[in-house]
Amino acid sequence: MLLAEAAHISENLRRLYRKMQTDKPNKGLYFSEVIEILRTGIDNTHDDYEILLDMFYPKYSRYQRQFATIGWARENICKSLSISPLIWDEALVGKPIIPVLAIESPEFGGEGMTVKQALTLMPRVEELGFFHIARMMNEKEAVLFWSRVMDETAMVPIDRFLQWVSYTTGENPQSIVSIRRMLETRGPAEIMVRLRHAEKINIDPKVMQPGQAFMGPIYRSWNKTTAPAEIYAETISKPRRYLHITEFPVGTYKGVLYNRDRQVMGKVTDLPIQGHECILEVEAEVNIVKCVTDIYSLDDDWNIHKLPYKDRVSYLSRLGLTKPVKLGKFMEAHEDLTNTLESIEAHERLRLTLPDAFMIGGEGGWMILKDAFHIHLLVSAVKRDEEFNTHIKVAAMDGYEMYQVGTVQIPIGPAQHMRNRLARDGLLAGTNWLPVDEYAIIVMVELKDFSLSNMTLNSGDVHYVDDNMGYSDVSQLTDLIEMGY
Repeated sequence: MLLAEAAHISENLRRLYRKMQTDKPNKGLYFSEVIEILRTGIDNTHDDYEILLDMFYPKYSRYQRQFATIGWARENICKSLSISPLIWDEALVGKPIIPVLAIESPEFGGEGMTVKQALTLMPRVEELGFFHIARMMNEKEAVLFWSRVMDETAMVPIDRFLQWVSYTTGENPQSIVSIRRMLETRGPAEIMVRLRHAEKINIDPKVMQPGQAFMGPIYRSWNKTTAPAEIYAETISKPRRYLHITEFPVGTYKGVLYNRDRQVMGKVTDLPIQGHECILEVEAEVNIVKCVTDIYSLDDDWNIHKLPYKDRVSYLSRLGLTKPVKLGKFMEAHEDLTNTLESIEAHERLRLTLPDAFMIGGEGGWMILKDAFHIHLLVSAVKRDEEFNTHIKVAAMDGYEMYQVGTVQIPIGPAQHMRNRLARDGLLAGTNWLPVDEYAIIVMVELKDFSLSNMTLNSGDVHYVDDNMGYSDVSQLTDLIEMGY
């Protein structure tokens, strides 16, 4: 597909979507026009439907999410024109930046590049410079190109776009509610392919089908020495992942690791079970499974996750796995956790898992730190040095605000984990500090020296990145102050 065709689709979908919201009496006419534009455009992709998602929806793209920032464009343009950045600020304050950038391209002409060529060109925009790129396309192409480069908001929400796609064949139209339910367990590319082939899609999100990623439960922090309820205490040594084993093609079993946010963390070749499709919770080091800790489905039984924890682990123990099985220890309500905490190693942590059924996206239990000197901090910025060592700025929470407390170098394992996670959002750490506080990356730090005079972490070791946690689990500044005494 040509970039000009994709730009035409994007421009018209944006215009018609706005018309449908503001001119209700003629909504049906606009809808018919939308479907015709999409039908023609999708036919021109020659079944490479993902190319549209790659260009229109950076979040779901196979390519990098963002290639440059508005700050880079400002700096590059001002330097090329030998003007002060203050002139840029005064001239463009309050104006939408993408149309302004697109004006620098000729109204007509361009090199007639394809969408794939445009996506291939995007990683080089900072190398080639703004004006060099601008001359390669016309103004309408440039609007879409720079929108994709800067990770601008899509012209239409992804659920609405997929709903419109469902109408292009006339065979399997879907409601917006059903599309949103599909997105809970399927990626947009898979949905789009199946809608275009008029396949009937089971939209029930309550099943745990191997190959369909799901949102894992949340484990809150627990800071008392007694158990909150009847729970199972689990010792966690490595990051917990969800391993999906699927059969494709027939006779070939493949494993993919997901985190709780449905992000792919890697592929597994050494599978803990052979000849079965299943979903397991495992502890993994990068893409190596160390042990199996839970089971949620096996072959045609997709309801194992609805069993109580003790029944799931009993089921798991009978499978004859090639990897060790790690089980939780049952604890009564208000039972003392002190002995359990003292028995785990310095790099380990304790998770309290609820005895009930596994809750997709719900509450799973609690996380406990080994002692007061192991704290969770938020990564506020990241960079690498000339030897490719990774350094991070860490912050505690001061109420609801972030307070930076220090800079530490992190080991290779956590560094690789962090790089993989940032790469999925189109971020690559360079030699300058890259702000990442909005991505809620939480690290567990062993505190060794905290200075009260300047509120700074002088010495500490990062043990792991914790994907099970969010902003609410970051240690408060008062916790560090107490440790400083």
